[in-house]
Amino acid sequence: MNQPAAAANGDYRIEVTDFGPIEHAEIDLRPLTVFAGPSNTGKSYLAMLVYALHQFFGSAQSSGFRRLPHLSRLTYSLIDAVPDRAALATRIRKWWLTTGDAGREPLPDDVADLLRVTLERGGRGGSYLSQEISRCFGVDELDDLVRRESGEQTTRVSGSIPAVGSNPVRCLFHFGQANRAFSIQVPPAPLFVSQPDDGNSGPPDPDWMSPEDNHFLMSDVLGPVVKRLIDPLTRSAYYLPADRTGVMHSHQVVVSTLIQSAATAGLRPSTNVPMLSGVLADFLDGLVRMSSGRRRRAERLSRVLEKNIFSGTVRLQPSETGYPSFAYRPAGWNADLPLMRTSSMVSELAPVVLYLRYFVRPGDVLIIEEPESHLHPAMQAAFARELARLVHAGVRVMLTTHSEWILEALANLVRLAEIPESERKGITGSDVALTSDQVGAWMFTPNADGAGSTVEEIPLDTEAGTFPAGYGEITESLYNDWARISNRIEELRSGGA
Repeated sequence: MNQPAAAANGDYRIEVTDFGPIEHAEIDLRPLTVFAGPSNTGKSYLAMLVYALHQFFGSAQSSGFRRLPHLSRLTYSLIDAVPDRAALATRIRKWWLTTGDAGREPLPDDVADLLRVTLERGGRGGSYLSQEISRCFGVDELDDLVRRESGEQTTRVSGSIPAVGSNPVRCLFHFGQANRAFSIQVPPAPLFVSQPDDGNSGPPDPDWMSPEDNHFLMSDVLGPVVKRLIDPLTRSAYYLPADRTGVMHSHQVVVSTLIQSAATAGLRPSTNVPMLSGVLADFLDGLVRMSSGRRRRAERLSRVLEKNIFSGTVRLQPSETGYPSFAYRPAGWNADLPLMRTSSMVSELAPVVLYLRYFVRPGDVLIIEEPESHLHPAMQAAFARELARLVHAGVRVMLTTHSEWILEALANLVRLAEIPESERKGITGSDVALTSDQVGAWMFTPNADGAGSTVEEIPLDTEAGTFPAGYGEITESLYNDWARISNRIEELRSGGA
C-alpha cells in the first residue's frame, strides 16, 4: 500500500488560528511555497512554525536529540500513552513471529486500534512540541505567541497529511493559558510497520527479546508506524534567516562570545548570557559544523547556482580554532576574497550555496527569508529560476518575500509549463518550468480593524503575468502622486505667470 502522491512528495496542509499576528491561515505546503504580503502580518511566524514542526517530528539534532530513524522524541513521548503496554507487546510479538514478511503486512486490527488510541492520547508530545516551538522562536513562554486580540487566548495548530481514501491523518496541537493538548488522529485504514520507501524495514526480530524489553519493542513498532503516517512532517528542514548576511560576516565573533559567556555564567551571577532564537542558533551551528566537510548532499546544485548567479565559487576555509571562514573566488582568479569584501549579493546567497553543498538533500525543506535582499531585480528573477531548479531536483523550497520580480518570475515558469517541452526553445527558464500544483503563493493581509491578519492563496493572474500581491496598486498610487505633484507645479507656474 502506497501513500498518495502528494504525501509521498512531501505535501501537506497546515492550519493555524490566533498565532502571533495571524488570525487564521490554511496553507497547502507544496514543492515551492511563497509567503507574500506587508510586514508584520505573520509570514516569518508561519515559516518558523513550519520549521519547528519539522524539527520536532524529525527529531532534530540541533535540539539536543540525535537523529534516529524512528522519531525518537515523539515515539518515546507516546509510549506512556499505550493503554496496556505489556499486553500489546505480547500481541505484537505473536504477530511478528507468525507472519512471514511482517514488514509488508498490515498490523492486525486489534493492534492497529490500540495504536490509534495511543496516537490520539498524544502522551507527552504536547510538552516536547511546546519546548521546540519555544526554542525556535526564542521565547520563555509559549503563551507569548498567542494572538492577544483573541478572546479565547488559545492558539490552534493542525497539520493534515493526505492519506489513502478521503480522510487525512491530522496532527492537532493547541496551547494557551497554560493549557497544552496534542493528538494524532488516524483514519480507519490499515497500518504498516514498514517505512513508505522501504518495505523491508520494521521492528527487530523479537525472538531474542525478553519481556523486559517491551519498551524497546514498542518504540521499534510505533516509530515506523508514525513515520509512515506523517512522513511529510518528518523531512529535514533548514532555515536561512533574513539577517544571514550579518551572521556570515560575524559568526566567529558571535559563537566565541556565546561560548565565553556560557563558560563564565556559573561563576559570575551577574553575567547575562546572550539569548538567540533557535532558528538563528541552528543557522550558526550549521556554519560551524560545515568545517567537518562531511555531509555533501547537493554538490551539483550548488555548483550550478554558483555558475549561473555568482560567476565564481564560495569557498570554506577551516581554521585551527575549528571555526570556518568563508571566501569568494571570482571566475578566472587564483586568489580568494574574504566574504566581507565581496558584493552584498554574494554574501546574501553564499549560505544557500553552502547549505546545498553540506546539508540539503532531495526531500528536505529549505526555508529562505527574503531571498531578494541585496539582489538587483535581474538577479532576483534569475535566482527564482534557480530555486525552481532545486524543486526539480527534489528539494522543497519555502520563501517569505516582498519582491514583485520573484513573483513574476515564478508566474512565468508556471505559465511556461503549459507549453510542451519541445516548443519552449528560446524562452528563458525553459528547463525549469513548474506546474501549477508545484507552486503555491499565499497573501498575508492585515485585517481592516488592525487586529491581526488573514491568509489567502494568490491565484495566478494570466493577464497581469504574476501572482498579484498588491504591488501594482503601489505603483499606481505612486504614479497618481506624481501626477498630482506635476499638476500642482503647472498650476503654480500658470498662476505666477
